[in-house]
Parts: sequence; C-alpha cells; structure tokens
Amino acid sequence: MKPKITPEEYKKILESLELNTLYLTELTSKYKEDFVTSSLSIDIDEKYTYEQKNGLLKVIYVYKLSAKDASKEDSAIFLQAKYTVLYNITKDVVITKDFMKIFSDLTLGMLLWTYFRELVNNIIYRMGLPSLVLPLKVR
Repeated sequence: MKPKITPEEYKKILESLELNTLYLTELTSKYKEDFVTSSLSIDIDEKYTYEQKNGLLKVIYVYKLSAKDASKEDSAIFLQAKYTVLYNITKDVVITKDFMKIFSDLTLGMLLWTYFRELVNNIIYRMGLPSLVLPLKVR
C-alpha cells in the first residue's frame, strides 16, 4: 500500500530531524562450512521499528543476510546487524507511519547501507572466504 502523505507534510517532518547518532547494537554471524558451495544465493531483508519520545526519534533498523545453496537445507552464511539511529526532533511534529515508510526507503536505508556493506565485507573476510562487496543501493 502506498503511503498517504503529501510532499509538503513529508518535507515539514524531514526538516525537523537532526541526526544525533547511530551505532551497531547487535550482531549475529554464523558460518557453516558444510553448506558452502559455488552457487550460493544471497538474500537480504531489512526491517525497522521506531519510537518518538522526549524530543527524539529512535529507530531500530535490522539487516539480515543469508547465503544459501538451494539444494541445501540451511544457510551457509547468516549475518544479522541491528543498528540504533537517534534523531533530535527540533519542531513540534508527529512522526507518522506514512512518513517512516518513505523515510526508511529513501533516507535511512541508504544511510545505513554503507555501514552494513562494510560490515558484511569485513565479517565474510574474517570467515576466511573471498571478499564479498555488496552492490550500491539504488532506489
């Protein structure tokens, strides 16, 4: 379903946000050598939750990556990274679900993607596997 927010409403909320900080809050990685083949398929899932409280917008953004051979029962590689992003809210606005849907797709997901790409490359290397550079994210 397409979000129902006007460009003016979106702009008003967006202009009230100032990035405070972002950090990695949780990381899970699993490597199963027995499931590694030359034809691993990579799947990446993204989800977020948010909360507006005391002049802050707190977003929890989670990436899940799995690399699996279709003929195997389990993933050879699994990574989950959970990031916390805090924004100061400088004006009296209400952060809506419709705003967050667009904001997540266009801004937040793109911002965090660079951190996730670097993390994946580093973890995969530390697993003793060839470098994996995820593509640039284009929306």
